[in-house]
Amino acid sequence: MILRATRRIFFLALAPLLASCGPPYVVAPTGAQDSRTAKQGFASQDAASSGQKAVFPEARFEFGEVLSGAVVEHDFVLSNPGSAPMLIEKVSMTTPLLVTQMPHEVAPGAEGKIHFKLDTVDLEGEFEGTILVFLNDPALPQARLAFAGRIVPAVELSPMPAFFVAGQRGRGGRAVIEIVNHEPESLRIEKIEHPANRFTTQLDTLKRGQRYRLTLALKPDGPGGRAADTILIKTSSKRTPVLKVGANTYLYERVHAFPDVVDFGTLHAGDAGHAAVTLIIHQEGGNDFNAQLSTDVPGLSVKSERGPRGDQYQAELTLSLQRIPV
Repeated sequence: MILRATRRIFFLALAPLLASCGPPYVVAPTGAQDSRTAKQGFASQDAASSGQKAVFPEARFEFGEVLSGAVVEHDFVLSNPGSAPMLIEKVSMTTPLLVTQMPHEVAPGAEGKIHFKLDTVDLEGEFEGTILVFLNDPALPQARLAFAGRIVPAVELSPMPAFFVAGQRGRGGRAVIEIVNHEPESLRIEKIEHPANRFTTQLDTLKRGQRYRLTLALKPDGPGGRAADTILIKTSSKRTPVLKVGANTYLYERVHAFPDVVDFGTLHAGDAGHAAVTLIIHQEGGNDFNAQLSTDVPGLSVKSERGPRGDQYQAELTLSLQRIPV
C-alpha cells in the first residue's frame, strides 16, 4: 500500500558519533530534473558574539522527481564560525526520513555534516519532510530544515487508480484514466481483465510505450445497483507487471431513492426519544412526479413533501423507540 508523507515526528537519541546504517546508495532523480538545493541558509543572529555560532548554509533540499522505490540521500552542513564547540543535542524528522550519520560536536572554525536518507518505496506524490536540529546555541537553539520532492510510481494511473461511474438505466455512463509510464523502458499493455456483466473497457494509445487511455463504459442495460470490481492490467513492466484499478459503478433507475438503504443505527427498544432519517425519492428528468409513501413498520412514521421543481419528494422517516414492540 502506498503511503503518503506523514507528519509523525520521532526523536533520535544522540551518541558521540552515529555510524552509517549502510553503504551510500545515492539515486539521481529521473528525467531532466537534477537534485537541487535552496540558496537561502540561516545562522544565529548575533554574528559578533563570542562562543558557539550555528550556520546552516542550506536550509532546504529539493530532490526533484524520483521513481517510487528510489533511495535519496543528502548531507546538511553545519558550520561553527564561533569560538566555542557547537553541540548537536538531538534531531527530529518526518518519517520515513532517517539520519544515518552526524557528529556530536562541531569544533570552532569547523563544520560537520548530518546525513539523511529517504527510502521512497512506500511513498507517492509530494513529500515535504521537516527536520528539527536542536543545538546548544542560545541564538539558534532549534534549526528547521526541509527535505522535499515528488515521488512518482513506475507506472502512474492518473488522476487516480480507480473509476467512479454512475449512470441511469438506458443511458449508462463513462469515465477515463490515463496510464503513464515513468520508466526508461517502453511500456506495453498486454492484457486487461475484469468482469464483463456491468461494464466494458477500451484501451487507446496516446503515445506508444509511454501513455495510454483506458475508458470504462457502464452498460445501460446491465445489472442495477452499486458494485465494486477490480480491473487487472497486465504490463511489460518488471517493476509493475500488474496494475489494479478499482471499478466502482452504480446503475440506477429513472426513479430512485437516496440513500437506497435506510439505516437508523443501533437503537434500544423502549428507550425515550426517537431517531430520524431523511429520504429523497427522485425522478430523472421529471417535472410532474407524484409519489405516495406509506409504511407498516411499528413505531415508524413518514412525512413527505414534494420538491418545488416537481421532480422529487423529500421524506422524513421518524422511528419512535417507545412504540417499538419488545
